[in-house]
Order: sequence, then C-alpha cells, then structure tokens
Amino acid sequence: MAGSTMLQAENTLSPDNRTELERKHLSIRGLNNYIQSNLSFNTFEDTVTNEKGDTIKVVTLQKEEFKIPDRLAKTQINFRINSSVSYLNFDHFTNNEAKKMFYQAWIKENELHRLSVETDSLRKAYSEAASWQREEIAKLILSAEEKSTNLSQDIPALYEKARETEDQYWQSATAVEMDAFQEKIRLFKDSILQTSEIKKAQTATVSDTIVFYQSAPQKIEDKTEVTGGIFYKIQIGAYKAKIPDSANKLIKKLSLIRNVENYVDDNGVKIFTTGNLRIYSEAVTMQNQVKQEGIKNAIIVAYLDGKRITVTEARKLNNEL
Repeated sequence: MAGSTMLQAENTLSPDNRTELERKHLSIRGLNNYIQSNLSFNTFEDTVTNEKGDTIKVVTLQKEEFKIPDRLAKTQINFRINSSVSYLNFDHFTNNEAKKMFYQAWIKENELHRLSVETDSLRKAYSEAASWQREEIAKLILSAEEKSTNLSQDIPALYEKARETEDQYWQSATAVEMDAFQEKIRLFKDSILQTSEIKKAQTATVSDTIVFYQSAPQKIEDKTEVTGGIFYKIQIGAYKAKIPDSANKLIKKLSLIRNVENYVDDNGVKIFTTGNLRIYSEAVTMQNQVKQEGIKNAIIVAYLDGKRITVTEARKLNNEL
C-alpha cells in the first residue's frame, strides 16, 4: 500500500479523544465510522479482525494526484522524452511526479521570460532617468537579474528529472503501448491542425480594398556629444595584463545597467570607466552607486579635453574647491 497507514485497534482511546468518544459510546464499528466521517481525503480500506471477532479497518491514505489548473490543462507543449517520444499536452505524462516537475519548470520558464522583459524595460528607464532616480532603478535591475539567475539554474534540473522519469517508463513499454501512444499523438496533431484551419477561416478577409498605412519614417537628429572641457568618470578597472575572470564578470554585470567605456593609455594599461559628469559632487554620488553595484574599488578620475588630469586639478579649474 502506498502512503501512510493509520490503524485503530481494540477499544483503547487516546487521552485527547477519550471524553468525546466515551460520550458517544463508540464500539469498534463506531470507531471505524468515526474515523471515516472525520477524514476529508480519499482513502481505501483493508480490514483486520481482533481476538473478539470485531472487525477494524486499516485506513490507508492515498497520495493526492497532481492536477494542472483547468485554465492551462489544454495548453500545447513540446517536451521531447527520447528519440521516439515527445509530449504535446500535459495529459501525455504517464507519471504524476514527472508531470508536476515539468509544470514547475514550465511556470518558472514563463517567469524567467517575464523577468527578461521587465529587466529590458528597467534598463531603458535607467538610461532615461535622472541621476537621483538611477540608484533605485539599478537595485531593481540587479534584483531581477538575481532572480533570473536562480531560475536559470532550477529550470534545466526540473526538466531533466521529469524527462528521466518518463523515459524510464517508455524504456520498458511494450510495442503495443508505444503504437497506442503514437496513434494518440497523431490524433492530437490532427486536432490541432483542424482547429488552426478553422481559426484561419474565421479570420480570413475577402475584401481587396483594405489599405495598410505606414507612417513616414521619422528624421533622426544627429546628436554630437560634447567632449571638450572637464569631465569626471568612475574608473572601474585598470589592467595591463589579462583581465581576471572575477573582474571581467563584474564589468559585464555593470555594463548591463551602465554604459561602460574602455581605452588603452600610453603605458599600455586598459582602463574601464563609466559615467560622463561635469560636476564633482555628481561623480561622488555615482561612485557610491557603482560600489553598491559590486565594484568596491571604483575611483573618480578626471579628464580635460580627453586628457587625463588629477581630480584636484579638475576641481580647481571647475572652481569646486
């Protein structure tokens, strides 16, 4: 028997139930009735006979079957089990746990897609936001990326476990079972095709007078970035040799939410920077943000007409001291 088993024997009553059961004067039969009336789950029963000839029931709890929500039950899927078997619907699963694992992975994959769209929107908002808004948007982006990373790790494992479980069934299936399943898939595909053709017929347009208008292309204005004068940037790395993997990962991560630039100086050192600020106080704010985003050694650097100068010189020239 699957599941846990609860056995009520003789007329011994537990302290918790003694008062209630004694009041009802339950016999063995009455105790069985009491058990059955107080179970809200599905059960199946066996019987055991004690020395006095009373029959007592062994109530075995069945494991509840996992069910796909009604609104998703007819959703088409494409889940390849092996070279011969692919599932196109949740009903094609033979194992309850495998179906549950696939469903969990499928839900997580849809959530991953939603997060991807959300993150793209946040990046766009970040690029258009005022400096005082960017810190909060950056936190949202990093949070979404962390969730996406976790989902990306969970999804393949769930899919693979579901596939392995189902494949075990088909490896031992008979030729008759395999033929029956392939016929089931053929009928399912035919049904999908018929439904698709009906929808096309219902939405088909017979009029030949419909005109599709396309708006005139908008003129793109050339915006030349002013590079002259004093600018402050946040240096996030400087490497003469190969960039360490840990630093490379941090730079790539930061480039998802900020515009990261790089150049090689006269000494052959590759410099990575972000930001293009006119005011020192704004550079300090961005430096703190970049540190919170993972670049703990971020520093402020200054440039005059594209040439590196000290921050002190820049602040003097900008009358910021």
